[in-house]
Amino acid sequence: MIHKVTLLPSKIEFDVPAGQTVLEAALNNNISFPHRCQVGACAMCMCKKVSGDISYELEPMLTDKEQQQGWIFPCLAHTESHLVLTFEE
Repeated sequence: MIHKVTLLPSKIEFDVPAGQTVLEAALNNNISFPHRCQVGACAMCMCKKVSGDISYELEPMLTDKEQQQGWIFPCLAHTESHLVLTFEE
């Protein structure tokens, strides 16, 4: 299944096919997305989930507080619904 991701505040949209992470899909669509390692070690791609659902094959190193605040690692995240993400606090 394909889910749509919207990046705020720019309102850039792209599709995430099944089996791809959010970051992989962004890069495959030539969308500028901060990243370095693509494996959840550098935290460069960390962004905040405004709405939607994700799942991880490998849980990222996020504190309980970060998770409650909505922070995610797009390099490890698979979409489970349409997502709205932001890089702003």
